[in-house]
Amino acid sequence: MSNAPRVSILIPNYNNGRESSRDRAVDLIGDLLESLRDTLQHETTRFEVIAYDDGSTDDSLATLRQWRDDGFLKLIEAEHCGVLAKTANKLVEASRGDILVRLDGDITVLTPNWVTKLCAVFDQGPAELGVVGPKQLTDGGKWVHSFGDFVLHPKGYHHLYQGAERSQVLRPAEVDHVMGCFYCCKREVHDKLGGYDENILRGQTVEFGMRARLEGYRCFAVPHIEFIHRHSLRDLRNNHADTDGGIDSARQSFIDKWGFDRLSADLDYVRQRYAGTPLLWNPEVFGLPGEDAYALATGPRPTIETSHWKRYGEDAAFRQQLDFRVTIARQVAGTRAQPLSVGLIGANDGLLAHLLAQLGMTVQAVELSADHVALGQQFLAGKTYPGQSPTFTHQTDPGVLPWEDDSMDLVFWPLGIDRHPNPTRVIAQAPRVMRDDAVFAVVAPTDTYLPHELAMQVRAIHSWSVPRPQATTNPDQPTVVLAAADSAVFQTAKPVAA
Repeated sequence: MSNAPRVSILIPNYNNGRESSRDRAVDLIGDLLESLRDTLQHETTRFEVIAYDDGSTDDSLATLRQWRDDGFLKLIEAEHCGVLAKTANKLVEASRGDILVRLDGDITVLTPNWVTKLCAVFDQGPAELGVVGPKQLTDGGKWVHSFGDFVLHPKGYHHLYQGAERSQVLRPAEVDHVMGCFYCCKREVHDKLGGYDENILRGQTVEFGMRARLEGYRCFAVPHIEFIHRHSLRDLRNNHADTDGGIDSARQSFIDKWGFDRLSADLDYVRQRYAGTPLLWNPEVFGLPGEDAYALATGPRPTIETSHWKRYGEDAAFRQQLDFRVTIARQVAGTRAQPLSVGLIGANDGLLAHLLAQLGMTVQAVELSADHVALGQQFLAGKTYPGQSPTFTHQTDPGVLPWEDDSMDLVFWPLGIDRHPNPTRVIAQAPRVMRDDAVFAVVAPTDTYLPHELAMQVRAIHSWSVPRPQATTNPDQPTVVLAAADSAVFQTAKPVAA
């Protein structure tokens, strides 16, 4: 009978000791090892624990040596290289298990006998299953931080079920990616891919996961193994990969290799370049041809009875929603001496264009649905305004804003980003039409976009100044994100409140 371990638990370490915690009171690597000892003390599946220290300068190395001397783990000590992908590959070279589990040095594992549970997932899952990730909880364990991630999605990179109660997430989910801080894969996947790309300083598991998908492997998040990632308790580290320059370099390396940004991919580009490959596995994102996806996003054919115009007159709650969006434009207008020039995206049947033009703003509105435009033009016909009448046109190319360069004070997407199949392509157009001191504003339902998710997507597409949006637990209060090339424009603007 073979004595080889079934599972290799691999821990790359660089300064995860007590001395590197924010208040110098939390022994991060020690707590991880304690959690492994506690959860695996009755484990029946053979496993090994290997730690690789990348030239730590704090007390974490002494902690690892003590656990090595106690026989709990094998320790590899090396000079500092600062490239996690390299240390992760070295760990795999030193391991013997068929299943590889990479753990960050600042997590704690909560689930007893999780090694056996993980093996059962791989053994009982589909043959193509290559990557698995447990449920990540927030510090304290009540809320979900991440249950896997989507990378190729209209919302861009984001965590599933973030903010949900721990007890609400009970079923496995197929995802693009799972968190690298507790990353489990078959050895055959690692060997077939040739390991982690050592040119990727950060986000190496995202890149690894994309290659695994491209090779036909599937990725699942599982709810019955749980852990906490306590990176917020760790102080900043003197490591190039963790600096802004290192992060930007890693992100650009990914773009150069794949052709899209891992934080906010242009899905039209992805659909075209990777057509026919397993990368387009998700039917919710890629189940329809591009033109059909855009047609579906516009909704059913409008009528006078279902129009915004009629609802605005009869539905007080809907009127409040539209008035709130008008308030956003008015606050931006309050920082300008001249009438505001507004580019309105997703104008539906033109009511919001009408409301803004009534305030003296110069409005150029576009809408994906030709039927909505035709209905809106009927409503707008014959209306008079204190300034120019709004223009309202059909956006024939869904990724192109048909406005002149440097023509807008406000590019405003007040409705429909949550239904759009590729917001990245639209947002990427905005700087071309914005003046130097212009503002980009977008509003989304909070039950679709958490405030930080929308802010991250906007910030990922451009190096804009994006004031931190207010968090809210009120589902009736929408998420609002404002962005600008020049942060000074926000110094005179009033905060937006629902």
